[in-house]
Amino acid sequence: MPFKIPSFITAKIVYLFALFVFLGILSLTLVNIKTSDIPSETPSPAVQVSQAPKVVKETKNQKVEAIVSNAQNQPGKWAIYIKDLKIQNTYELNSARVFGAASVYKLAVMYAAYDAIETSKLKKNDVLYADKTTLDQEISGMQNQVSPPPDQTGTISYTVERALNLMITISDNYSALLLAERLGWANMDKLMEQQGFAEINLVGANSPNITARATGTLLEKIYNKETVDEQSSQEMINLLLAQKVNDRIPKYLPQDVKVAHKTGELETIRNDAGIVYGKKGTYIFVFLTDTPQPLDATEQIALLCEKIYRELEE
Repeated sequence: MPFKIPSFITAKIVYLFALFVFLGILSLTLVNIKTSDIPSETPSPAVQVSQAPKVVKETKNQKVEAIVSNAQNQPGKWAIYIKDLKIQNTYELNSARVFGAASVYKLAVMYAAYDAIETSKLKKNDVLYADKTTLDQEISGMQNQVSPPPDQTGTISYTVERALNLMITISDNYSALLLAERLGWANMDKLMEQQGFAEINLVGANSPNITARATGTLLEKIYNKETVDEQSSQEMINLLLAQKVNDRIPKYLPQDVKVAHKTGELETIRNDAGIVYGKKGTYIFVFLTDTPQPLDATEQIALLCEKIYRELEE
């Protein structure tokens, strides 16, 4: 007779099998739940590394360099300082050589006057005066000028504001001397040195004398509104824009190009220094000459300025 598994054992086997299946399913479920709690790893976004903009250093204009360099072939002594204020390129010829300033020294007097006004040592409505005969003795040898006549007592008198205007716009020597005597030549010279223009000399042998580079740096400081204060700098620019002697830097430039400048002439000296407001940029132009043919030098300065300006604006 075949062996028969008791029913209670069969039931127990079925029960154990069912329990095994149940535990297996439960285990898988728990594993899935735990796994789902772990955040999936997602790739982090690429880090954007910003690159510094490439600084493109503009090379100097070779044509301008050639024009400036060739000026040394002119008769006499020449110094030139040209600066493109937009890209900071400079073109120089003998820019550190000392030249007689002639009336370009009046830039320093103007600077010193505004410095004194700002520090309340001087007021625009202060009246400056001196005997014409005394002034004429000091003026002897200076460039010819158109000056208002003295009063009936033979006295020359201006307010500070009027003297500044005449000194710059028509290069009036009486105005310059009245201002300089009031401010003090040594004081003005010290101020120039303190402000970084040691090569602008107002006292000592052969003074006043200047270099093209120092003069150009002074003009750049005025343009940047870094002289005295912003308002004073703008007033200085306005005076220079009102210049009446325009036979050098501005002569052959386009009529709509403004030039804030100061000329100087004395015997063999013909100078001009200014800020040229071009259409594409702003430039510092300084020309100092000491030649046996000063009238020719005046015209050559004008011609060179036209050539240089045209090339800079290309």
